[in-house]
Amino acid sequence: MEDSRIMQYWNKPFETETLLSNFKVSIGMDFSMTNEMTRPQKMYASFLNKLWVAWLQSRGYNVIPNVSFPDEWEEDYWLEGWPKHSIIAISSVGVTHHGNPEEWLKAVKRVREELQPICILRYGPLIPGEDTENCIYFANDNNRSANGWQ
Repeated sequence: MEDSRIMQYWNKPFETETLLSNFKVSIGMDFSMTNEMTRPQKMYASFLNKLWVAWLQSRGYNVIPNVSFPDEWEEDYWLEGWPKHSIIAISSVGVTHHGNPEEWLKAVKRVREELQPICILRYGPLIPGEDTENCIYFANDNNRSANGWQ
């Protein structure tokens, strides 16, 4: 989902909260951190992702952190604030077309080392060479979601 579509939910948090109250659990937002963005834009996207999860959790909702990372994955700002020994979600949507699969694999390895997740909910295509241990894979059908989940 494009960030502009995510913003419609971000900009109406109480309406979004009402929608999410119909579910036992949700996955946090995934604002993009693409190579074309400036470092401050990526830092802001990382902050928004964390803030959304923290806000909903503070209101009593079960929200799985959606850990996304920039191309400069060696830095720390995108990891700071995510829980250790938890269930997390990670996306590979766009990696094969707009990213660098080898760098993505290195970033996921760092996530595993730093956060030591007990389970990773994965959506998007399987990346060749990916460590699939403790992962549960889900199809990510953007066409279906864009058309109202028909």
